[in-house]
Formats: sequence, C-alpha cells, structure tokens
Amino acid sequence: MSSEPVVPSFDGLRLATMDDLPRIATVAAAGFFHSPTFQFQRGRYAEYPDDTLLSYWKDYHASILDPGCIVLVAEDKLVDAEGEKVYDALWGAAAYTPGAGPLGVEVVVGVASIIMKPDSCYKGRFQTKGHADGSALRTALLDLSRDQCKEANRIYSEATGPAKAKYLAGHMRLSTLAIHPAYWRRGHATRFISWCTRLADLEGCLLGISAVPMGATLAARAGFEERELVRVKRLCMHNETGRKDEPNVGDVELWIAIRQPSSCPVSDESATSSDSQL
Repeated sequence: MSSEPVVPSFDGLRLATMDDLPRIATVAAAGFFHSPTFQFQRGRYAEYPDDTLLSYWKDYHASILDPGCIVLVAEDKLVDAEGEKVYDALWGAAAYTPGAGPLGVEVVVGVASIIMKPDSCYKGRFQTKGHADGSALRTALLDLSRDQCKEANRIYSEATGPAKAKYLAGHMRLSTLAIHPAYWRRGHATRFISWCTRLADLEGCLLGISAVPMGATLAARAGFEERELVRVKRLCMHNETGRKDEPNVGDVELWIAIRQPSSCPVSDESATSSDSQL
C-alpha cells in the first residue's frame, strides 16, 4: 500500500474551514482594498460593501469545497486598533466581521488560496469540515456583485487572460493572498508563500503567480521569475476624486511569474503526513 504524501509543516498557518468564512471575507476585503485590481474592478465598493464581502465569501466557500484547491489562513493576536485599518464603507456592512474577543486572542488575519495542477497527488487531501451559518451562507450565494463594473471586468480579463493562459494554465498556482492591514509586516505573507513553494518542491512542479507590484516583490524574493508584465489602463469612470479612503492608484500592473522547483526539496523534518492536518 502506498504511503500518504507528506505536506510542509504549517508553521503558524492552518487549513480554512467553513466556520472561518465570515472572517475570511472581511480580511480579504480589507486587504485587497489596497490592490489596484480591487480599485479597477470594484468601482462602487463604497455603495455596496456587503456585495464585496459576500463575493469573497462565495469565492472562498467554493475553493474550500474544491478538491483541486487549498485554502489556508493565518492567525495573530487581536489588536485594539484593527478597525482603524479598514476602509470606511466596510464598517457599515451587515456582513462585516471584526476580530472578536479580548485583546490578545488569536483571530484570522490572512488568507491564501492555491490551485493545484490537474494531476496533483494532493488533490482532495485538503478539504476540511465545518458548518457556516446556513441563512448567512444562502445570502452569500445570492450576492449581486453591484460593487463590480462589468466593463472593467471585461477589459481586465481580455488584457490578462492571454498571459495567464500561456504561463499559468496547467500548473500549480498561488491564486490569492490577502492580509488584514492591521497585521501587515508581521511575516504572514512570507509564511503563505513559503508553504506554497515547499509544497511545489515536494511535488517537483512549477509554481505560478499573478501579482500586483506589492506581492511581486515578495514573490521575487521566493524565487519567482517574471514571464510577462501586463498593464491594464484604468477606466475614466474610476478616476473620481473626493473618496478620502481610496488609495492613489494608476494603471493596473499584473506581474506573471513562474518558480522552478527547488533541487533541494523540503526535508522530512519540515513535513508532516497530510492526514494529521485534516
């Protein structure tokens, strides 16, 4: 009987569960808000913050259930000023889920999703059990995406799709990574990237990424090499002024990169059996 494949040690990360979804959605919205891609695609985020949260809820719900995906979360000690680091519109959303509990309690502060290659030996090994509130989940699955601009999404997909298809299709991919702004510069993004690269090394496969400049810097340090830099022109309709909490962003740049598997894969001491984490 063949042995179970090992996975990298989680080192402060863990697999996401359905019960994490409300908090994951808040972390994703708060973190991705600072991405030029968010500003390009979600031009009406201030008017429909619940649509933003529920779209992330829906996306990560699907990924947690998908045997070809892995969703990880990072936890950290709750800080008092967490709410000061989210954009104003998020506060008024019904689905907004701030960190709860006494100061110092561990809360979810980061999330990452990984798409495995089609023939991966790890497929189906990272699904977790947990039950999100049924009524809230039904609401999440009916989100209206009113915060998003269909024309912006079309332009973005047409501009980035060819490069993604050329360099990322069929490979393992670090698909999303978001850290709540109140917990930046604590090493969480680095831990996510490290876990993903170690998994790719264990499988001996290429690892792809599409990242905005902030994420590209970290990825380059982890050995990713640029294949193409895609530039998407911002729409005139998004060049509004007067939003005090909107980051100053210009055209969207998307860095498409690939990392070759390491010749020195992760050792047995830094890996664990997959069934010990499920």
